[in-house]
Amino acid sequence: MIQGASADGASAKEKFAKEALAKAASVKDASVKGASARGAFVCIVGPSGAGKDSLLMHARSILANDPAIVFPRRLVTREHNDAEDHDSISREAYEAGVREGAFCLHWEAHGLGYALPMAVREAVEGGKVVVCNVSRAIISEIFERFDNVHVVLITAPPTVIMERLRQRGRESGASIDARMERSKRLSAVLNPDLTIMNTGPVEIGGERLSRFLRRVAEKCAVVREGV
Repeated sequence: MIQGASADGASAKEKFAKEALAKAASVKDASVKGASARGAFVCIVGPSGAGKDSLLMHARSILANDPAIVFPRRLVTREHNDAEDHDSISREAYEAGVREGAFCLHWEAHGLGYALPMAVREAVEGGKVVVCNVSRAIISEIFERFDNVHVVLITAPPTVIMERLRQRGRESGASIDARMERSKRLSAVLNPDLTIMNTGPVEIGGERLSRFLRRVAEKCAVVREGV
């Protein structure tokens, strides 16, 4: 990924814009309402430190041979970390992609930009079960854009989450406290289809998640057969 700017500002901007568009595919119309009945959008949500990426990666390995279920990678304006499942994108590329309408969904959280590529929309329209780690703050937007939406909340006791965040060493105590307060507000309005309390081995939570995703895929297949 391109990080930072070159000496030539105009040329750097052009490169950043191309980078964003290549990542997201330059489709302008992000409206998908009414076109997604054949597939499903599964939102994986929960506080930072709950272990969402670990469970997602485990479920993906279990379902690796199931073509009906796909796990698109998010674009994040942060350097790649092996412990997190995302592709890095420069801030300039992200902002260019937002301006150009190049993303299926995008949001900001804790000073970072997040986006999902247009391939997400195409996969749902094609009948796939698309599993994405998203912000709880955009759940209502996802329900507006997609017909068949499921929500999985992955969480853990507050003391466990706080300890995990401290061990990461990325944020101050005040920043962690602010995260916890925001998490409490966002979770209070959720009505998830599945809640996973992620305090045990990753295999347990990952298996629960994969079973749920298989059920969603089976229901989608039944609906398609009945059309």
